[in-house]
Amino acid sequence: MPFAFACLALSMLLVGGNIAIGKLILAEVPIYLFAALRFLIASLVLLPGMFLRDARRGLDRRACGGLFLQAFFGCFLFSLCMLHGVLLTSATSAGIITSATPSVIALLAWLWLRERISAAQLLAIVLAVSGIAALNLLERPETGSGSVAGNLLVLGAVLAEALFAVFSRRLSLSVRPWAMAFGVNLAGLLLFLPLAVPQALAFDWRLPSAATWVWLLFYALSASVLSFLLWYRGISQVPANVAGLFTGLMPVSSALVGVLLLGEHFSVGHALGMLLVLAALGLGTRRAELPPVAAARTGTAK
Repeated sequence: MPFAFACLALSMLLVGGNIAIGKLILAEVPIYLFAALRFLIASLVLLPGMFLRDARRGLDRRACGGLFLQAFFGCFLFSLCMLHGVLLTSATSAGIITSATPSVIALLAWLWLRERISAAQLLAIVLAVSGIAALNLLERPETGSGSVAGNLLVLGAVLAEALFAVFSRRLSLSVRPWAMAFGVNLAGLLLFLPLAVPQALAFDWRLPSAATWVWLLFYALSASVLSFLLWYRGISQVPANVAGLFTGLMPVSSALVGVLLLGEHFSVGHALGMLLVLAALGLGTRRAELPPVAAARTGTAK
């Protein structure tokens, strides 16, 4: 199980670190075009592996439907709700709502997957939520005005992310990580394509610098290929409520990359939030038990 924890941690660190890199890309590339290019590059990179029979093991019509739902909730709906939500509400409100992600994942895992949550894991969830809240809120100036519609959209993004985690947990027990990563990226490309085409037609492709294209390639390979592969490999052996704790590493790595790459200020809130998230991971993973289904599959998941 330590290897599964390492996969989940590295996956979320990559996603969080790429948030800062995404800011650099979006300064020169429209959002929907950026999303479509990201998924296109990842799909092309993963495509050759799909010719291997072992990579396609467990991939049937039902699994394809599950992968589409993952892409719809975790890639498409999450992006739309979060992007439009933060425009309508305050940074403080959005930060409070997104901090609830680990607890929403744990709740869905309890209701849907019937995963038990021990007292230690419950405390770990509270610590993770507190840590993310500290990273999001402390010493952040208030911007924008609160809005019920904006808050609901951000809450929808959190719910979409939680559904992605639960769907990926269920499907990872029967489908190989490579096929899951390819399917989600391909579905993400198809979902964003109608929004990206008008931007692509109106876009001046000579405008972005060479560095921007390099960052976009790096983003696609790390966030859409490596991160997905690591997440699916890890969650196949870890309960969803425990895997949800690792989402706390996203704002941690985002803050660190923001400080190192973008020159942002490292605050007391950053330090406190990181300590709380790390404490949550230490507590939540110390006594995590491998579910019976995953335990039976461990021998074939290498």
